[in-house]
Amino acid sequence: MDYWPYPPAEADRIDPFDSERTETQYVLFGGHRPTSAFTDPAGFRDPDLHRSIPWGYKILRMAQKVAVLRHGDVVREWPVLHRDPRVDPVDPPAGETLYLDNWRRNVCGYRVLTSPASMTAPDDAYDRAAAVALARTASRTEGRALVVYMHDAENWH
Repeated sequence: MDYWPYPPAEADRIDPFDSERTETQYVLFGGHRPTSAFTDPAGFRDPDLHRSIPWGYKILRMAQKVAVLRHGDVVREWPVLHRDPRVDPVDPPAGETLYLDNWRRNVCGYRVLTSPASMTAPDDAYDRAAAVALARTASRTEGRALVVYMHDAENWH
């Protein structure tokens, strides 16, 4: 099986490489294995999530789909909606001292997938343009590529 069986209802599962649906979509990663995409971000906090992604020695990462590419062309893009300033300090809160969460910063950022089992990252995992350029190249070879933005992570054991 390529994907973790989440969301629980098959009717709610969206192919992560789908470019037809326009609404914001999310993906969970248990280790390096993704779930299907889904549209309700409440899925990140599903109390029964461990039934679909068993606890074990892995990292659970929460991601949002950012772009789907086919044969070098971007066919669908979405704006990044979830940013944690402790992980990706784009706009640090005014007047606050910002403490980076280095562990999360190291496991989050942009990732490029050409299949459920093939994931890579640009040299700067927080450079969207570099991630899209990497996906453009990968999609010319593989036919398709998905760019996700991993915005949060937790130990999953």
